[in-house]
Amino acid sequence: MKKTIVTSFLLIFVFTLFLQAQNTTLYLPLNVKASNEKGVRNYDGTPGKKYWQNKSVYKIQAELLPDSSILRGKETVKYFNNSPDTLRRVVVRLYQDIFKQGATRDWMFNPNGFTKGDVITEIIIDGDTLDLKNYDGEIMRGSTNLFLRLPKPLAPGNVATLKFKWNFKVPDVIKLRMGNYGDGDMFVSYWYPQISVYDDVDGWDVLDYTGSVEFYNDFSDFDFQITVPDNFTIWATGDLVNADSVYQEGILEKLDKAKKSDETVQIISKKERDEKAVTVHNLKNVWHFVAKNVTDVSFAVSDSYVWDGASVIVDSTTGRRALTSVVYEDGTPNFNEGAQFARATINYLSNILPAFNYPYSHHTTFCNKSTGGGMETPMMADDGAPSVRSRTIGLIAHEITHTYFPFIMGTNERKYAWMDEGWATFFPTEIIAGFEPSYDYWQRIVSRYENSAGQEAEIAPIVPSYMNRGKYRRIAFYNRPACAYMELEKLLGRKTFKKALLAYMNRWHGKHPLPWDFFFTFNKVSGQDLDWFWKPWFFEEGYPDLQIEEVQSEDGNYDVTVKKAGNIPTRVKLTFVFEDGSKKVKEFKASVWKYGNKFAHVKIHSGKKLSKVLLGSKHIPDADRTNNISELK
Repeated sequence: MKKTIVTSFLLIFVFTLFLQAQNTTLYLPLNVKASNEKGVRNYDGTPGKKYWQNKSVYKIQAELLPDSSILRGKETVKYFNNSPDTLRRVVVRLYQDIFKQGATRDWMFNPNGFTKGDVITEIIIDGDTLDLKNYDGEIMRGSTNLFLRLPKPLAPGNVATLKFKWNFKVPDVIKLRMGNYGDGDMFVSYWYPQISVYDDVDGWDVLDYTGSVEFYNDFSDFDFQITVPDNFTIWATGDLVNADSVYQEGILEKLDKAKKSDETVQIISKKERDEKAVTVHNLKNVWHFVAKNVTDVSFAVSDSYVWDGASVIVDSTTGRRALTSVVYEDGTPNFNEGAQFARATINYLSNILPAFNYPYSHHTTFCNKSTGGGMETPMMADDGAPSVRSRTIGLIAHEITHTYFPFIMGTNERKYAWMDEGWATFFPTEIIAGFEPSYDYWQRIVSRYENSAGQEAEIAPIVPSYMNRGKYRRIAFYNRPACAYMELEKLLGRKTFKKALLAYMNRWHGKHPLPWDFFFTFNKVSGQDLDWFWKPWFFEEGYPDLQIEEVQSEDGNYDVTVKKAGNIPTRVKLTFVFEDGSKKVKEFKASVWKYGNKFAHVKIHSGKKLSKVLLGSKHIPDADRTNNISELK
């Protein structure tokens, strides 16, 4: 009897999963479908009972030589195979090899910027030292990947230990997302031999880093030490565990003050730099950092930059605070306010939307003295300095948002750049408005999208990002998904939108969500089948375009027919303008297009004579606005 009950339960469970799978109308690639069918991922958007991911523990010792721009180091990596598979090789990423002559790249490099890439001088795997001169099949080197055959297969649940010695020149000509910016000021990322991701969908990630498409990393633990000459300061991912060994007492006091202050504290001033009153004076100082459960680590170095910091409560229940820092060349436009821009961003993300508590102790924005653009790593950003205040706010907010997406959420930027860039474009909207209410950031995002929407080379976001090499990749990665998120919020309402987004984050933070995990979670939590929305916005080529098809008038009754000329659904906003100059606005959610209809009717009654009807607004994307006005004779 008991066996019959158990069997019946299993049949019901399997049948339920089958129904969930059948209920989605979204395209599901076979490798993704296989993961769901194995129970690694569920069709309701939750991680399955068999979900797994691998992990590394890094211990790194490195020395930076600012005069020659050389970084040299050694590391020990323990790689934990939590997968159900036996691994016979390990893939190691050597990002600096993109600077080698002959490397695969997405654009031409200045030959003066070529380097030797990552120079590997020693590899030891589980005690076996590899002969780097006679590979004999143990080592294969791709453009930016190193393929290492393991001396013995790594069974599920086992650990491999790898050791490397390496060096490279921090690039000072082609500063791609990091580099030596002159005068001893550097942002160093993608700097250590890094174990690639082995996951449930693709196995080993063997894509080369070619410049435009970014990164995908496991969550790992890091213990790293960087040695630099006296007077140099280091900021990094993680926590500095020997602050009293490297900072003078006055700096420590101000740092402690900033960690408790809503107001900006200048932790390091130009005066203190000039007087050499920042670091403990040794020939060299060793800076020791620890970061746990993060996807990557980076660090910034300077012997002249000033440092401002403030802090913000990121968990109202415990009162826990996070330090928001900016480090920059004294006098850089707008950066004297940067700590407050960062503070407002983390406050917004932690307490307003998505209201997911910032989990780290700090975020540090390093200004690289260029005119704009930025690059993110966990808890760190390498930003330029736009001359316009609103752009500076937006840049700082954008890069900090990346600590949430893709770093807290662990998404694969190489395949699904829109899963982080779209959010990093969407979230700054209200943050910027708080500082610059007269600057219409969202109009700029909408305009950028609609100016390119529907062009022949525009590709749907779901197409793996590494395959999108056209000039419209920014639309697919940034503007189109950001507009989709805004339309989704208007569709669901902020309360439901926030609830679904938080559910997605609570389910998948510290893991590797796929697009379908995101879509299925929103469907489940909102209680709606949103496939009609997901398909055109993320899976199809096309564009948003609404037009006024007809306006009928009879005895003060007005009937406007709106045509959905494009395939991408947006909300409908109609402004009725009467001859006396008064106006009446009617607005409807994008759900008016839910059932595939091409027309929607909007009716009003007024004793006033109608002059004209306006469709849309500057905040709703529309690829063709020439058909959005109807003048009544």
